[in-house]
Amino acid sequence: MTQPATPRGAHPLAPGPITALVDPRHMRTLVRTLRTTIGRHDDAAWVHPAPFGEREPIPTLSNDLLDATGVVGLRPPRTTGDSHLLRPLTHLIHGPVRHIVIDDASTLPTTALTELHELAVLAAAQLWLLIDVADRPSSRGTGLTRDAHAADVLDWATSTAHLTHPDDLARWWATRTPANPTCPPSPPRWWHTPLTEAAPLPTACDDHTEAGRVACLLAKLRRALTTGDATPTAARARLTDYTNHPDTTVTDRWHLTAAGRDLYTPGLDALRRTHPDAEDTTLADIPHDGSHITLRGHDIPVHQDHQPALARLRTSRHLAGCLPHEPVAGLFDELPGYPDTHPPGPRPRPLGPLPQLHPPAPS
Repeated sequence: MTQPATPRGAHPLAPGPITALVDPRHMRTLVRTLRTTIGRHDDAAWVHPAPFGEREPIPTLSNDLLDATGVVGLRPPRTTGDSHLLRPLTHLIHGPVRHIVIDDASTLPTTALTELHELAVLAAAQLWLLIDVADRPSSRGTGLTRDAHAADVLDWATSTAHLTHPDDLARWWATRTPANPTCPPSPPRWWHTPLTEAAPLPTACDDHTEAGRVACLLAKLRRALTTGDATPTAARARLTDYTNHPDTTVTDRWHLTAAGRDLYTPGLDALRRTHPDAEDTTLADIPHDGSHITLRGHDIPVHQDHQPALARLRTSRHLAGCLPHEPVAGLFDELPGYPDTHPPGPRPRPLGPLPQLHPPAPS
């Protein structure tokens, strides 16, 4: 992870979670200050854990992470998320978010905190935790009393995380330079006003000229979610309006769809657009960045617009436990791999002409 310079008086970024133990009298002020300050950065995600009650915490946390990182999708998500964090991990690995801030970490059991720690390490992201030292949240489902749960969380933070003073944490974010300083935030009312067909589409800022206006829109979305100017539901409605707008190009519509929670459909679409027979490719046939596929001994370049979707599909299959010789086309919940009767390695098929459907991506 690229680490910005450490301001005077602040701590360097730590290899593990950075935790601030906050006095309850100062928590509200600190949260307001941090949400405004961190909202200047589009590489950060602010997570407020939703209550999970008697349910397992991981499915709820999975949905919270996806919403916070801007992966709100174009349709309402399932009420219950995945029983793992592999989907948000995939988006973090191939996305711009490098900082995850949990503002009410004391409500999470230590098993969930450990999962978050592992997710941040695998995604090369920095995990920030805010813990109210006087909070005694509900401990339903943990088998502990409220006091025992609170003590368990503090013990976990003391032994696992890098403790910092809340003032140092606020100072670090206040003096950090945004990665895209000339990208202005969307007005808060924009996220809550329907985008009519007569209204013009927002254009890309100077920082996202090469990435395109969809990348600029998603960057502003993450910032609005951090500051609280937008909710996932309102953001989903605006992205849907954007997708249905008559001035939206086919490429922009595809990018918006591919930025959702469905990893399989955009990834498979990227394969089909690269070559008609590409659905038979294995994990070994696709590099980590999705830049090309190897089919029948030939390397076929993948169009740059389709590389992120293909890379996410490959990573999701790898995280699901698939081996290099197993097919890349599949879902998290599917049984990985070919039937046991199929030997390792790519499927044999006769050589033939390989039409190149897209030109190589510009260097």
